[in-house]
Amino acid sequence: MPTYITCERVFAEIAIRVCIMPTSADEVWAALAWGAVSSVGLLVGAIAGSFSRMPHHAIAMGMSVSAGLLLAAVSLKVAADAIRIAGPVAAALSLLLGAAVFSASNALLARFGAAHRKRCGDCIQQPAESQQPGSGVAIALGNALDAVPEAMVLGIALRDPVVPLALVIAFSVGNFPVALSSTAGMRAAGRSYAYIFLLWSAIAIGAAVAIAAGYVGFGSLSEAWPPRLQAFGAGALLAMTAETMIPEAFHNSPRFSGLLAAFGFGLLLLVDATTR
Repeated sequence: MPTYITCERVFAEIAIRVCIMPTSADEVWAALAWGAVSSVGLLVGAIAGSFSRMPHHAIAMGMSVSAGLLLAAVSLKVAADAIRIAGPVAAALSLLLGAAVFSASNALLARFGAAHRKRCGDCIQQPAESQQPGSGVAIALGNALDAVPEAMVLGIALRDPVVPLALVIAFSVGNFPVALSSTAGMRAAGRSYAYIFLLWSAIAIGAAVAIAAGYVGFGSLSEAWPPRLQAFGAGALLAMTAETMIPEAFHNSPRFSGLLAAFGFGLLLLVDATTR
């Protein structure tokens, strides 16, 4: 047998054993802690967006870097691992399904006022509740929707014997401009501080709990499911980046936004290389 096939088989066996190991209380608390770290960017961004008036130009720059970080996380860590374990066909189909589910959910929410839920208010203003009743709930659900694929991906990735620090950093840093921009748009639409803080606190706590729950739940699945679910989450992350982050990153933004996205991509390369 060629060495390549042998290594792949050994890698798959290790992944299977890790996924079916019983989960202890300490592991659950550790997963919850890592989930909290990955969600802290949401709270920091919400606070910054509430008490500062950053111009769209600056928010777009941060969104460009974050888009590069998430694209690197998906392509280098999540999708690559899924392809290695599940195979290219199963991983590709799961990835497309994840993207389709996210896009369909996002399109449904758009009908209720969440189409521009990450707009900071300078380019396209979020609708106020008086203008479009129910838009606040739609925006809240839209922001919660963005956290679902991250929770799924990280819940599975934490089953790896080595904590995926690159993913944790990418999600935590990437969440900052997302919450910052959305909060700025909420303030421009007249939503209260209480609404903003309760919303982002609920999303951050819910994301951390979902990561811990995913860590426990995915451990009881058969060996075929975790890599497919990982690819599903990767597809949803790609759709989320393309539909909610990149449009704002390149709308009335600096001409070097592509360079900033490449900077974020390269930054995760360095982080991954130094945390292995």
